[in-house]
Amino acid sequence: MGGRFDLSEPDGTCYVAADALAALIEIVGPESSTGLVAADFLRQRRLLRLHVPRKIALADSTSRQAGGFGVTLELCTVTPYACPQAWASKLHTTGFAGIVYWLRHDTSSAEGFALFGLHGEADWPWDEDQPQSISPEMIRRLRQDFGIDVEETPRLDQLRIITD
Repeated sequence: MGGRFDLSEPDGTCYVAADALAALIEIVGPESSTGLVAADFLRQRRLLRLHVPRKIALADSTSRQAGGFGVTLELCTVTPYACPQAWASKLHTTGFAGIVYWLRHDTSSAEGFALFGLHGEADWPWDEDQPQSISPEMIRRLRQDFGIDVEETPRLDQLRIITD
């Protein structure tokens, strides 16, 4: 229950983004409060393009019509996540297979998709050339579009320790 629209087991939620850069900033955003991300952090991450194997009905919280149901942008930004998780649970029990929402860390209004299903890894197809490491181009875009630099973590022998 650590994610915005997580469902209680035996159900679960898979989070995806409309594009690779949006997906990356959702992972990097919480780590970049100083505008800096460790290169090791990115080396441990991969981007994967999933293909949902069937048509599914999603609740669209990005639609103006969502306001008529009481949805506000707070649904996509509020912490802790009790309120969005309650929305997810209600949407799931009324037959929706997920929710379309604005990603919290991409202020360009990039869309995210929280897809509901059984807890655990889904057996969905993905592109054959996937998963991909974070490319130098994506790192350049982090700097250009978000002002986030990626740096190597210094080794201990590169640091000067001052004690009083």
